[in-house]
Amino acid sequence: MSARARVLALLFASVALASFAVALPAGHGAGTAAGAGDCTVDPSLDSEERAFLTLINNYRVQNGLAPLTLSYGLSRASAWKSKDMAANRYFAHDDLTRTWVDRIRDCGYGYNTWLGENIAAGYTTAQQAFDAWRNSPGHNANMLGANYTTIGIGRYYDASSPYGWYWTTDFGGVSDGFVWASDAPVTLSPVAPQPAGYAPPALGRAARRKAASKHKR
Repeated sequence: MSARARVLALLFASVALASFAVALPAGHGAGTAAGAGDCTVDPSLDSEERAFLTLINNYRVQNGLAPLTLSYGLSRASAWKSKDMAANRYFAHDDLTRTWVDRIRDCGYGYNTWLGENIAAGYTTAQQAFDAWRNSPGHNANMLGANYTTIGIGRYYDASSPYGWYWTTDFGGVSDGFVWASDAPVTLSPVAPQPAGYAPPALGRAARRKAASKHKR
């Protein structure tokens, strides 16, 4: 790891992490909100985003909690958020023109339920992002939230942005399922718990180019 990377890693661990959790008041009801914001994004998961789903669900099971299902609406919200932070060079839960809750509503998740969000920047792999959040009390509380049943996961890479990689996870209390662009339901294959100390391998140069190309669409 270069000296610059080491310095950035320390910065990310201290400042490039943020979490929110809120119980929405009655009156929002089921269904989507009439939002005016944009949510044009591809919510499909890459290999590291899928690895994060495995990591967090293994972690929840180890702590006596049910695993989280993958949410289509929340994945849209997460993917959009990570891309927007990279493209517009900011790091905050609220977007430049709307709140983080409004974004989740605009992306189609309109249930009256618990919502939470973790964001991070500068972490390439699922393991790195997971470890950073696990070691931060507020983020860890979201990952182990008993009120949550579903999750959206999104990361985005922009080489010209301040942090390079941006991660967002959105949590909800109503499972809405996950469909790809074809509207066909996706069944995730069961993955055996990883041994202690397991870390997904870092992306090689070719894999980084492929991931960056996917997220720049």
